[in-house]
Amino acid sequence: MLDPKENPNVTHTEMTSEERPHKPWLSRLLNSVGVPTTPGVDWVLEWVGNIGIAVLITLVTVNYAVARVYVPTGSMEPTIMPGDSFFVDMLTYHFRKPKPGDVIVFWRCDLGKCDRLVKRLVAIGPATVQIQDCLAYVNGQPLTTDEFNHPGHPDPRRRCYSSAGQVSWEVPEGFYFVLGDNTHNSYDSRYWGPFPEKDFIGEPFLRVWPLTRIGFMNGYFWSSR
Repeated sequence: MLDPKENPNVTHTEMTSEERPHKPWLSRLLNSVGVPTTPGVDWVLEWVGNIGIAVLITLVTVNYAVARVYVPTGSMEPTIMPGDSFFVDMLTYHFRKPKPGDVIVFWRCDLGKCDRLVKRLVAIGPATVQIQDCLAYVNGQPLTTDEFNHPGHPDPRRRCYSSAGQVSWEVPEGFYFVLGDNTHNSYDSRYWGPFPEKDFIGEPFLRVWPLTRIGFMNGYFWSSR
């Protein structure tokens, strides 16, 4: 029998990628600059790399995609009840604008303290907002759809928008005017005026607490607004 080394028709193949020992990306990075790694070091670097990627994804998600908000007050009853907790969509508004009727989350800063508030978006400037005879008007048009008038509220008084003294507000371009659904118990634009678009955070889209109310909200996936 001929020795394969002496047979010119027999070729030697290199080790395939499946046969090579697995190298995590951190090990390959170190090896590429001339730093050797042992199997034990490779194992540690694989865990370090996986944990690092998980932390990075979490940070990006929390800061740029979603946030969790807890609501302690009844200013948005009956849409959002005291104690409700939900996730906020912070991502899609890099590609689209919120529209009147949406429930939105935004920053409200007062005396150096900033809080995340949840209210109903009523108008986007430039616009004129008026409240008369229990109705809100934008540029003279009454807001009569369900998201503005809350027909499901058990207390008929709280279905009525109140003016809190002032009856008309000018909303400049680049500003939003908001009201709480429970206007008799809401600190909103009637008191401190419209807020700048730059303070907008996003929209609630998934209620996660209480367990009896878990589900999509605010028009997401055909949920009620």
